[in-house]
Parts: sequence; structure tokens; C-alpha cells
Amino acid sequence: MDVVVYCREDCQESQVMREYLDSLGLEYRLKTVQNGDLGATREWEDLDGEVTPLVVIDHSRIVRGLDRARLDQHLGLIGS
Repeated sequence: MDVVVYCREDCQESQVMREYLDSLGLEYRLKTVQNGDLGATREWEDLDGEVTPLVVIDHSRIVRGLDRARLDQHLGLIGS
């Protein structure tokens, strides 16, 4: 499973999402947008460009913001 988390350094919700993913033992790639990696910022803008955290699972399933229920659903932790 490929998981990418787009976040901003100054976003508390991004930090909470990262802590949640860590608690699940899930491996993910972290991409910092705005004042971070220009390439990551462009990718984030193409996907949404408004909300962080933005989690992309397997290049197709997207979770915007701190929506743990939707994330758990996409990860198969709860029923769909």
C-alpha cells in the first residue's frame, strides 16, 4: 500500500494525522507543502490545494483533512 501525506509544518491537524498514522504502524511518505518542497506543493495543488493534511492512498483514494473515519475506511480498518 502506497500512502502519501501532504502537510504543512504549521498545521496542527497535519501533526495529529501523522501521529495517528504512526500509532497504526503505517508506513507513509511525508511531503511538506507551502514553504517546503516545490514539487510536493504542485502535486498537492493538483490534487486539492486547499486542505492539509491530504492523504493519498494507492494513488487514487484521497482523504482531505483530519477525517479518521474515512481514512480507516480506505485502509480497510472499518467497513465501507
